[in-house]
Amino acid sequence: MNAHLPAALLAAPFLAAPVVGAVPPGATDAPTAPAPAPAPASASAFATALRLTVSGPAPATTAPSPDATVPSAPAARSVTLRCDPAGGDHPRVEAACADLDASQGRVERASDTACVLLYDPVEVHAEGVWRGRPVSFTRQYGNTCELNARTGAVFAF
Repeated sequence: MNAHLPAALLAAPFLAAPVVGAVPPGATDAPTAPAPAPAPASASAFATALRLTVSGPAPATTAPSPDATVPSAPAARSVTLRCDPAGGDHPRVEAACADLDASQGRVERASDTACVLLYDPVEVHAEGVWRGRPVSFTRQYGNTCELNARTGAVFAF
């Protein structure tokens, strides 16, 4: 440490320190409002907000109907998922947020679930932020079983 630093620090308050309670000439001694406290760091800076989209078969089934026709896949459906605090229009918001927290924000995870080898493709997309980190995820799965096994509650809507 510099030997001259402590002496400079001790002398500094005496060089330009104002006298506490002194009123400059011409000023009134009326009380003034205290300066506003600095705003706390925004909690939303580390929040989660994702737009989730699923395109493909309906959650129930796309099995052939009794007249042997296969219903067409519905249009894409989307929801908003917010965590910290939980919100949005995702039907299983608490479970989806818990799945993202458990995987450190990764949408997809490893799974040893065995699914039927039925090709009924479903495509998913997630865009937004997880705890302040950008998220952009797009993947196609062979069927909804594979989707649910690999993404948990995140795309369960």
